[in-house]
Amino acid sequence: MTAGGVAVLAVAVAAATAALAAAVAPRLAQAGLVRSNYRGAPVTTGLGVALVAGPLVTAALGAWLSPAAPATSLAVGPPPLAVAWTPAAPGAAGPAGGAGGLPAQAVPTHGDAPPSPGPAGGLPPSLVHLLGPAPTLLGLVAATTLVGLIDDLWDEPVRGWRGHLGAGRGWTGGRLKLLAVPLLAWVLVPTRGWVPRLLAAALVAAAANGMNLLDRRPGRALKAFFTAWLLMAAALPPGALALLPLALAALVLLGPDLEERAMLGDAGSNALGAALGWALVAFAPPVAHGLALAGLVVLHAIAEFLPLSRLIDAVGPLRWLDRLGTRPHAAAPRQGSPWAKE
Repeated sequence: MTAGGVAVLAVAVAAATAALAAAVAPRLAQAGLVRSNYRGAPVTTGLGVALVAGPLVTAALGAWLSPAAPATSLAVGPPPLAVAWTPAAPGAAGPAGGAGGLPAQAVPTHGDAPPSPGPAGGLPPSLVHLLGPAPTLLGLVAATTLVGLIDDLWDEPVRGWRGHLGAGRGWTGGRLKLLAVPLLAWVLVPTRGWVPRLLAAALVAAAANGMNLLDRRPGRALKAFFTAWLLMAAALPPGALALLPLALAALVLLGPDLEERAMLGDAGSNALGAALGWALVAFAPPVAHGLALAGLVVLHAIAEFLPLSRLIDAVGPLRWLDRLGTRPHAAAPRQGSPWAKE
């Protein structure tokens, strides 16, 4: 994809995200989604719903550029995630017998997903990596955002998995996520077989909740997302390219988050984490899935017994990064939920 194309996409995603954020912010406040942050200041939460604009714009662009593409290549499901496209040699026949540079072969990135025909029209591989997974990314982000928004609206004092699992027989937001996010991952991850699919679903769910654990201070979850995304860009470029629409949308929300004018809420942090897990499952080898899941299990175990903010404040470089760019916004009179973020 050319630099000009990336610039056009970035402008479109930024404009759509900013417009959606401006439209939903007052409605979130009217719905009672005002929470006390770590300083006790009232902040509108749930602005992470605007993240859906990134994959939505990209999916629309993909549908416009490839109107004749097979339905499976733009469906919300495994095919777009499970393949890495290799263009045919000039003049060679494509999978449907065509010629002229159509994708000749769909190569599973981790060996357990079936090939699928790619978008028509001879799109370059980088563009296919960007546009092909966009509908699946849109489905995942929209679904996890909805689950997170329900949790934001739930507004309960229960914290941690021990608290949610030990909260009697009633439903809690944590129990809803524990059920819904793995089911979403089970449907959307591009794996075959019970064991790989269970591992993939666990990874996506753990990544979603792991990002939520970090969303306790201004900009922390977004900084963690961008750090992971940059590492992915270096080690796993197709995965980072697939997440580019979400990264562009997240960049728009970084300013309001750092200024404490709004919080992502579970709606945003769940989507960011789930998307990172999604990209690992889709493009990384199975050994990376296991290592990532093990790291997330350790993170959850630490968070159950030690506030992550205390740990971050105790480590100089982490403390510096955590506070980088934060600009507290003038606080309005205290209102909203009494449940602080920590």
